[in-house]
Amino acid sequence: MTALPVPYLQEAATWAQEHFEISVPVNVSYELLEEILANRLEILISNNFQQFIFLLYRTDVSENRVKQILENAAATGADPYKPIAALIIERQLQKITSRATYKQDHLPDDEERW
Repeated sequence: MTALPVPYLQEAATWAQEHFEISVPVNVSYELLEEILANRLEILISNNFQQFIFLLYRTDVSENRVKQILENAAATGADPYKPIAALIIERQLQKITSRATYKQDHLPDDEERW
């Protein structure tokens, strides 16, 4: 994991807290966020698979990558929760970074934005 601006990780943690109904400490590390989210995913996959699918769709993660993780887990007996959590966090960080990069605050009014 490359170094991220702290506000980006905090924004991703806040988003995960709201959408996945988890409790995340202030100034959470990437590893701890991944662990907390992985625990929540395990519960969702076991008890409410439809909600899990909905949240993946809403997060806009690659369906193929999730399938690969699940297939690998089934074949090897590996835990799929952390890799899926990492995928969700990475996708959210991509969205946050993209919004920050393409922000158009420098334009004076709505008319010039067109």
